[in-house]
Amino acid sequence: MKNSWTGGEAALPMELPEENLAVAVHRLESGAFERLIDRFEGPLFGYAHGILQNAFDAQEVVQDTMLRAHRALTRQYDEARCAALALRPWLFKTARNLSLNKRRGKSHQLEQPLESFDDNRIGPFVKAQANDLERREEFELLRASIALLPVEARELIVLRFMEEMSYGEIVKTIGGSEASLRGKVFRSLKLLREALEKKGVAYAV
Repeated sequence: MKNSWTGGEAALPMELPEENLAVAVHRLESGAFERLIDRFEGPLFGYAHGILQNAFDAQEVVQDTMLRAHRALTRQYDEARCAALALRPWLFKTARNLSLNKRRGKSHQLEQPLESFDDNRIGPFVKAQANDLERREEFELLRASIALLPVEARELIVLRFMEEMSYGEIVKTIGGSEASLRGKVFRSLKLLREALEKKGVAYAV
C-alpha cells in the first residue's frame, strides 16, 4: 500500500469508525496506522497546502503530523484518552499549528485580517466537480482564486466546504466560537466570490 503524503492515490475505505481508529492505533492493531494515513493524508495535505501554498512544505507538515500522531496515540495517550479523542479535528489542529509555525519561519507579506472585510451574506458555496475538461478548468480556477485569499479565509473554506467539517469541528481545530466562525466564513465566501468574478466564474459561489 503506497502512502504518497499528497493524496495521489485514492484512499481505501476505512475499516473502523473514525472515533475508534485512534484506539486501534493505540493498541498497535495490524494496519491501523496505515488506515489512518490512507484516511487523512490527502485532506491534511490539501489543508496544509491551502495555508502554505507550497507543496514541499505541505508534505513536511503532513509527515510531521503523522509522526506526532503515532507518537501521541501509541506512547503518550492512554486508551481512555484515545477513545474520547475527536480524531479529525485533533489531526487538523496539529497540521494547522505546524503549518503556521512554518509560515512564521519565513518572510510573508502581512495579510489583511478577515475582520476588516464586510460581513454581507452571500449564497451557498458549490464545490466544483472535476468530471470533464471544462469542470477541471473551472476547478483549477477555483483553486487559483482560493490561493489569492488571506490565509485565514483559505483555511476556513477548506475546512468548511472541502472537508465539510461542522462548525463544532472547526472550533476544535482552530479555536474561537461558532458565532464568530460563521461570520468569518461569510466574509471568506464574499472574498472568494469577488476573486472568482474577476476570473469569470461568478456562479461558483
